[in-house]
Order: sequence, then C-alpha cells, then structure tokens
Amino acid sequence: MSVFDWIIIHQHLGYIYDWNLTWSDYKAGFGSIDDNFWLGLEKMHLLTSFQPYRLRVEMQMYYSESWYSAEYWSVKIGDELNDKYRLEVSGYSGDIGDSLQYRGGVYDDSDHYYHSGMKFTTYDQDNDGRDAGNCAADVGGGGWWYNSCLWACLTCDDNDYTWWTSVSDAYVVNSRMMITPQ
Repeated sequence: MSVFDWIIIHQHLGYIYDWNLTWSDYKAGFGSIDDNFWLGLEKMHLLTSFQPYRLRVEMQMYYSESWYSAEYWSVKIGDELNDKYRLEVSGYSGDIGDSLQYRGGVYDDSDHYYHSGMKFTTYDQDNDGRDAGNCAADVGGGGWWYNSCLWACLTCDDNDYTWWTSVSDAYVVNSRMMITPQ
C-alpha cells in the first residue's frame, strides 16, 4: 500500500492547537489537512459503515525524530444516535504498542483504560465509562473515545497527549490516524 491509499482522519501537530472543542465540532470536522485536522465523526461513521477499513496510527514521540505506528486490521465508527460514534478496532501490528485495546498493566483498575468499544466524549457530551465526572472536561482536554479515562489520547493537551504502550517516552509530539479499505 502506498501513502496515497490512506484517508487521513486525524492529524495533530505539536502542542499549540486547542482540541478542547464541542461535540458538534467533532461531528462535523475541523482544521486543515495540511495542519491540525479532524475529518469528522459523521464522515468516519459513513466511510466505515459501507465497507471494511483498516486503521493506521502514526506518531512521533517526545525526544525522538523517529515515527512509530500501530495498525489495526479493522476499524468501525458507530452511528451518533445509537452508538455515540463508538470506536471498534480489532487486530494489531506495529512498533508502538496497542494502546487502543490494551487491558493489562501496572494499575489495579487498568481494565478501565482501553478504548475499543467506547463511545466518543467531548467536554459538552459525556459518554465515557467514568462513573463520576467527564474525562474530556476533567482530564484530557480533547474529544476522544475515553473509558475511565485513557491509555491513549491523540486529541488531548500536551500533558495527556499520550500513547502509553509506546516503546519510548509516552508523550506524543505529532500524530495522525488514517484509514484504508481492506
């Protein structure tokens, strides 16, 4: 597959852009494909509903010039009404670790941090798995498929812009998410 076979659905470059936006912003999409960018949850849902797609996540970590990747063999974004744009991924290969399906770790409650199967949450629409509070408002600062709250967040502010299963420092500097038909 060449780079031209992939559709960019998310791009986060550096720490300057404020990703703490509303549900309607994330639903419709925002930014520029040449800069910070979010395709839009509704478009992601429509694309992944009509045929199977793969997901590739690429990121550059703090203190590294190298880019790392995680690829998921299938991805689907649910609808707004019934699923609140639920993320479903399966399969994994890559050199950065699987932070979207990760279910084990050093914390007793680590099962609460996986992201696959989770609904999308923004500061003005709380759909996360956290019993008290809103992960987007209280922790991350950006819309994401939070559980309680995160092992990965590619729309969060610089303190929570992370991919915790990474091979190096967990803090991300640049990231992009792309999909391609299977």
